Amino acid sequence: MDNVILVGGDEFREGCVSMDTYLLDKLDKPNPRVAIIPTAAANHQPQKAAENGVRYFNDLGANAESIMVLNREEAQKNSHLKKISEMDLIYFAGGDPEYLLNTLNKTKFMKDVVSSVSKGTFLVGSSAGAMILGSRMRYRNWMPGTGLIPNTAILPHHEKSDPDRVLSEIQAELAMGTKIIGIDSATGIFFQRGEVEILGEGKAVFYSENSYKIIRSNS
Repeated sequence: MDNVILVGGDEFREGCVSMDTYLLDKLDKPNPRVAIIPTAAANHQPQKAAENGVRYFNDLGANAESIMVLNREEAQKNSHLKKISEMDLIYFAGGDPEYLLNTLNKTKFMKDVVSSVSKGTFLVGSSAGAMILGSRMRYRNWMPGTGLIPNTAILPHHEKSDPDRVLSEIQAELAMGTKIIGIDSATGIFFQRGEVEILGEGKAVFYSENSYKIIRSNS
């Protein structure tokens, strides 16, 4: 899906400034509106995660606010549609990927987000926020994701991993046709107009059944 950015983690920190400034510039709007979604941190200081994101994007010149969808009941409400539709960029912060998936998957809130993205809004998912957007997700065990990025699984914080070892561990999943991408922290993959662009400080590792390809950012 176009207008989706998958980040390997370490959001709202100095290492992401150049990447996020680039994304805000791509929106080509004065003071673009940004929504911080701290759902993945619901069980660990979600207000702090929201405040960090709002402060960070405001410092970059955006008009940021948080949307505190912290449980599935809240995610099923109709009251978020108007606010989501007004946003230029929606940011799923990191935290617990399984909780995030169970809270947002197949809810009215997620449908509103997807509808907005289809009309041009950018959707950024960092760490857990990136993991749930694939069709498959590895967290303790393999499980289905939201499928927003079809036939794909995301492995965040990949600078901590050995690609050769990962390749041996994921053979069964690769054999099922899943495209698996490892993304370093402070690094993003930008899907737009059918093309993929690597942003930020690190690299992305694209795995196939018998090999992998490392692509580094040019920024």
